[in-house]
Amino acid sequence: MRILKCLPMLLLSTTVQAETLRLNVENAEQSRSPDTARDVIDVKLDPKSRKALADFTRTRVGRQIHLSVDGHLLTSPTLQSVIDTGSLRLSAGEEGFGGKTAGEVAKTLNKGGPLTLTDER
Repeated sequence: MRILKCLPMLLLSTTVQAETLRLNVENAEQSRSPDTARDVIDVKLDPKSRKALADFTRTRVGRQIHLSVDGHLLTSPTLQSVIDTGSLRLSAGEEGFGGKTAGEVAKTLNKGGPLTLTDER
């Protein structure tokens, strides 16, 4: 009986904490997607960030992640596979790039602003 009373507390204490990953960008450029004719951001990561991204995404396939720059949410894709390349193409979410243009986001990334990923809002 005592175990059943403690079960809700035990379940609450084992909830998974959100994890945040900050990626260092070597280069970011605004471009236009040939498929959608919309602005996108092509990002090249440094080698350490490439490995960190692969490790982060390996356990999150099928889950939604959130990408932000300078506190602005850019997009919240559902991972379809592990991302183990050093290059990314960021497409705007339904709200655009968090109120910023693709060029503004690329500029922030090129000035050393990290690309931040979280697995929970």
